Amino acid sequence: MNMQRLSSCFLLALITCSAFAQTNDLVVYSDDGTHFTLLVDGEQKNATPASRVVATGIRTVTPRMTIRFEESGIQPINKPLYLEANMEYTMMITTNKKGERVLRPTGQAPLGTAVISSPQPPATFQEDVPLDGTTGPVPGQTTTTTIVQEVDGVTDPVGMRMDVVVPGISMNVNIQDGMGGTTTTTTTTTTTHSSTTTHPQQDPALIIDRRPVAIEPEVYHMPGYTGNIGCAWPMTGAEFDDVRKSLESKGFEDTKMTMAKQVGSNRCFTVDQVKGIMGLFSFEDSKLDFAKYAFERTYDIDNYFKVNDAFSFESSIEDLNEYIMAR
Repeated sequence: MNMQRLSSCFLLALITCSAFAQTNDLVVYSDDGTHFTLLVDGEQKNATPASRVVATGIRTVTPRMTIRFEESGIQPINKPLYLEANMEYTMMITTNKKGERVLRPTGQAPLGTAVISSPQPPATFQEDVPLDGTTGPVPGQTTTTTIVQEVDGVTDPVGMRMDVVVPGISMNVNIQDGMGGTTTTTTTTTTTHSSTTTHPQQDPALIIDRRPVAIEPEVYHMPGYTGNIGCAWPMTGAEFDDVRKSLESKGFEDTKMTMAKQVGSNRCFTVDQVKGIMGLFSFEDSKLDFAKYAFERTYDIDNYFKVNDAFSFESSIEDLNEYIMAR
């Protein structure tokens, strides 16, 4: 019988503890540093007006929140809420287009997982510095002590003590046999956090240019050309003039060919530029060799038939065509 009574009381304590554990936290701040007083279901959460208030241990699912501003000219906010259990909600007080103070939700997270974050306040505004937390009981921890009395050599459990700790609640349950009865003591504790943060003023000399930056296209678009392309960006006219002058200064055919291929290794040609370089060679074989080399490095490859004008023999045209068809 004693064990049945003890088990029933233990189950009752756990159910009560579970009900108390269904809580929510609420973080409210003003985006411009305006001080206010927060009331939840008529209970005042901050002793003095502040720009950021944290209300913990809210146990109602549909609390009514009232915000009274320190400035008498600002209309109070009175708003009902719907809160899911075991969540932390963050809400911001801001001004709408009509100049009225309104409340806007900015985030929610399960209790214990939210990252403390708030927008940058004005340079002249300071928040309270968070106090160092003190070590206390571990939330959700239950300690059970059973008192056993021996009578005539027979042991019989006659008493039990349970210490249950959940966020905001400390519960002690003492169960005694006989005329001692059962005594339950519940203590509710509230933890208040305050913080002070100093934000440096922005350097007035720092100017951020927020004008949109023009995005350069990834591929060059040649006016009037709609065919296939072999490379993205051909050389400009000025770049090609420098290349041509450098090639013209070389007296040997092999030197010109080596230099022309060096240019083509990291640059893109147009068909007209290929023809221009071919015209700097004296021998037909050199012209054909460079025409084959430059084919896969030419932007407007559908116009490549125009390089045939640089050849002196029909056989060179046929040889280049076979080379292109085999690619």
